[in-house]
Amino acid sequence: MTSLQLVVRVKDQPDMTSLKAPIAETYTDIRLVADLRGFKLRVSALRRLARANASSLRELTLPAGIGDCQLEALLEPLEALGRLYVSPPVDSTGEWLRLLPKSLKTLEITADQQITRRNWRTSTVSNCTRKTIRSGMTRSPVSFYEYFYSKLSVGVQLATDKLLDQLSVLSNRQPDYQVTHLVILESPSVTPGALARLLASFTSLKWVKLGVVGATLETTLAALHGCSGLEVLYLTDPRPLTDIPALTESEVAAVSRMAVTCRKLEELCLTSSAVNCQAVLTALLKTYLGRTIGLYVPTES
Repeated sequence: MTSLQLVVRVKDQPDMTSLKAPIAETYTDIRLVADLRGFKLRVSALRRLARANASSLRELTLPAGIGDCQLEALLEPLEALGRLYVSPPVDSTGEWLRLLPKSLKTLEITADQQITRRNWRTSTVSNCTRKTIRSGMTRSPVSFYEYFYSKLSVGVQLATDKLLDQLSVLSNRQPDYQVTHLVILESPSVTPGALARLLASFTSLKWVKLGVVGATLETTLAALHGCSGLEVLYLTDPRPLTDIPALTESEVAAVSRMAVTCRKLEELCLTSSAVNCQAVLTALLKTYLGRTIGLYVPTES
């Protein structure tokens, strides 16, 4: 075998306190995939695990609410990690983001939010998410395309303004390791200002999916003007199509300006009402783009 992957699910071994991958033989790539839900998350144990597997730990899934000290102790020694699935606590400082290894290709974050019984029924969070919060486990990962030119893909669910502001530190990574793919889903508490600040900081974006209310606001779309390499943009309103209000003239115009400014944009996917999709299409047809853009809309419209 030229590639061997060892998958360890610690939840099946609740008494496990340490983990070490086999020693790789010649021409064999030993990849360690660790699901640490159920692992005894002592800082000392995590540090020993990380040091013992610094060159072989490739994928890591952590339980909801893991503290900053635990995260930092685990991440600092790692040098080959490719995927990280994590749910940082509400009071996280975000300092752990500075310790992400250069090898990281996929970062999946589900914010650790508390939803009370009073606002449970009125929340826009899906039933799948509710089950996840009840169980206290990390959600299923965000699914998005991983193109060959992807440097770092970031997927965020149940985001808060605080978390988005913390993520902007990733813009300080070296050019070869910056964020090129971004997905933000099911985040009803995120404000347009925080979303715009994050998008403005990620100037290397090529593939973006925004599944939040306010994705078509002028401030949001204007923040994408600095993404000269943007190729694919999903504007996905999470509300039912019948509940989505009509876009204002300024919002429709903002879509056109973004399409003109982002000269490499090839695909625009708009999940909205039939009236809104038609308005955007009409505006794009009246705008001189100098190229062809594929506009994708829901089949219901």
